[in-house]
Amino acid sequence: MSNNKKVICFGEVLWDNLPTGRKIGGAPLNVCYHLLKEGVENRIISQVGDDANGKDLLEGVKEWGVDMRYCKIVPGHPTSTVEVHLLDNNKVMYEIVEQVAWDYIEVDPEVVEDIKSADVFVYGSLVARHTVSRATLLHYLEYAKWPVFDVNLREPFYSEDRILQLLSYCKTLKVNEDEIEIIAAWINQKDKNEREILICLFDRFTQLEEVIITKGAQGVAYHSRQTEMHLPAIPVKVADTVGSGDAFLAAFIAGKLLGDPVDESLNKAIALSAFVATQKGGTPPYERADLEALKLL
Repeated sequence: MSNNKKVICFGEVLWDNLPTGRKIGGAPLNVCYHLLKEGVENRIISQVGDDANGKDLLEGVKEWGVDMRYCKIVPGHPTSTVEVHLLDNNKVMYEIVEQVAWDYIEVDPEVVEDIKSADVFVYGSLVARHTVSRATLLHYLEYAKWPVFDVNLREPFYSEDRILQLLSYCKTLKVNEDEIEIIAAWINQKDKNEREILICLFDRFTQLEEVIITKGAQGVAYHSRQTEMHLPAIPVKVADTVGSGDAFLAAFIAGKLLGDPVDESLNKAIALSAFVATQKGGTPPYERADLEALKLL
C-alpha cells in the first residue's frame, strides 16, 4: 500500500466490557486497527476522559500504532464504557453509557485541513447522538472527499431525521440487513425488494455512489449506480460478531484505495470479517499469514 493514502475516522472510542473481560473498542477505532493491518495510514478523531480508563485506552491504542493525535483528553466527562451482551443466533446487545467524552467533540481547524487532504472519511451514527459531536461531524463532512457512512444503528440513539441527514453526505453507505429495512421504511419503500429500495436510495441521494449490505451467514450485496453483486459468506465457527463489520469495512476501503476490482475488495473484506468472527472481541491480534493459514485468503 502506498503511504500517500490516508483515512480519517470520526467517532467513539471506548471500553467494551465483554463476558471474557474488557477490550478496547468503538466502531471507528476498530476500523483504524484493521486499516493499519492493511498498511493504510489512518487517524481517529475522538475524545477520552481525564481518568484511568482514558489513560489505559490511549496506552493500549498506542501499542496498536493507530495515530491518536486527534484523540483528546477532556476533563468533565468520563471515558466511554459499554456493557456487551452476547445473545443467541450470534446477535450482540450493547448498553452504551451516555454523557461521555466523545459526546462533546468540538471543531478543530487543524483537523479540518487534514480532512480536506484525506482520501476517505469514515463516520457512523452513534457519535451523532449528542448535539455537540453531531454539529462537529456535520461541519467536517462539508470538507470530506470520500465520506463513508457505516450506519451502525444503536437503540435508542438514532432517529429518522438524523440518519437521513447523515446519509445525505456519504458516497459509500454500509448497512446490515436489519438497517436497510429500517431505512427503506423511512423512504416509503417498506416491503419492497432490495433492488427497488436501492433504486429509490440512489434517486433520492444524488451523491451516493455505492451501497454495501452485509447479511451475516447470507453473505454480502453490493450495489452501485452501474453494477449489482451478491457474494457468499465464508462459513466459520463464530466466537462473537463484535467488530466483524468494522473489519469488513476496513478491508473493503483498503482494497478500494489500492485500486482493486470491487469483487476482489469485497472478497477480502468477507475473509477478514469471517476471521474476526472466529475470535473474541473486535480487534484480535493477527497477521496476514493467519488468514492464509485458515484458507480465508
